[in-house]
Amino acid sequence: MKKIVILPLLCSFIFANDLNLLNKDKKELREVEKQIIQEDYKSSKNSWISPLNLNSGLSRSHSFNDKEDSFSKSVSIGFTQSIYESGGIEFTIDYANDKYKSDLLAWENDNLTLLETIYETLLQIKKLTIQLEQSEYQLKNKDIELILKKIQYENGKSDITELNDAIMAKNTQYKTNIDLKNSLKESKLNLAKYTDLKYEQINLIDFNKIKKDDYLKKNINLLYEKSLVNLADTSYKKDKTDYLPQVNLSTNVGYTNSDDLTDNTQSDNSSGSISLNLSLPIYDINKKSTLEKSKLEVLKQKLNLSDMKTQVSNEYEEAITRIDTFENYNKIINENIKLYDDLIEVNEASNSAGMSSDYDLEILKNTKKINQYDLAINEINIQLEYAKLYFNTKVNN
Repeated sequence: MKKIVILPLLCSFIFANDLNLLNKDKKELREVEKQIIQEDYKSSKNSWISPLNLNSGLSRSHSFNDKEDSFSKSVSIGFTQSIYESGGIEFTIDYANDKYKSDLLAWENDNLTLLETIYETLLQIKKLTIQLEQSEYQLKNKDIELILKKIQYENGKSDITELNDAIMAKNTQYKTNIDLKNSLKESKLNLAKYTDLKYEQINLIDFNKIKKDDYLKKNINLLYEKSLVNLADTSYKKDKTDYLPQVNLSTNVGYTNSDDLTDNTQSDNSSGSISLNLSLPIYDINKKSTLEKSKLEVLKQKLNLSDMKTQVSNEYEEAITRIDTFENYNKIINENIKLYDDLIEVNEASNSAGMSSDYDLEILKNTKKINQYDLAINEINIQLEYAKLYFNTKVNN
């Protein structure tokens, strides 16, 4: 008879957030997506810097009246750079920083979703394994009940309906065993979609209880919504600067070589220029609607954040309520186990004296075992609830 052990959940924070758990393709995909975010950030934060342009040209001119013919070559290098946008440059950089933070939070949230799937699948495998062992004891009791019903029927103390019910109960329990075996196999196959490690190779985590204040503070969905508020606010501020004074610096250096093909002479010319240009928007028909839309986006994100806070708070309370329910179940089950201990002790004494059958004692022992399995199953159910809370919180690297 197997000894029942409540799940040994090992505390392993490193394993909990380690992308090395993922199979090769998924891990590489996560890394490439992070690199894309980083490259996008580098590009965005420097988007206000204008490119340096190199221009060159060839031209041939011919006058039929004066019989003039010339050929010229030119090259120039220059740029036009915005050096003042009434805060627009700073907001462009701020926007890039805010978007980078937001994109990283979304990336981390996707990672946590993958890891949550792995650990929840691990817990489901453990749960199904225990349920399958429990079902074997339930099947043993169904066997005994069927034997007793057959004896009663043969002695005229039971009718065929009761015997048939006992047969059907045994068959139902046997089907439950088959279903549990199939579910266990499916869970292991599902785990293989995410990691190359076998379930025995991954340490489970002790998902300890997190306080509500900490949960709301670290909840990654809330943090992401807050980042979107900052992003929308920065975008609004940046949009306003589009309708404020701007100063551009322009510079250009050029060289021209001309050949007079008529008299076979050649001339060179070098030039340079630098200028400051002030731009002051006076009227734009779309200004009001553009800024109003941008302002409404900020309000929308703030409302989304407020709504998300309510959802997250309720989700936490619901999870804690389910955990309390399982813990209360276990209190009742522990009381039942104590009762079965007393019954087994009494029955063993009467069985030794020949006053009760071996079947009675075996049913009591099996039923106690079934209750012990219920304890273990509820402990896993509690861990599944804590896991949902755990993987909804930001990882502190």
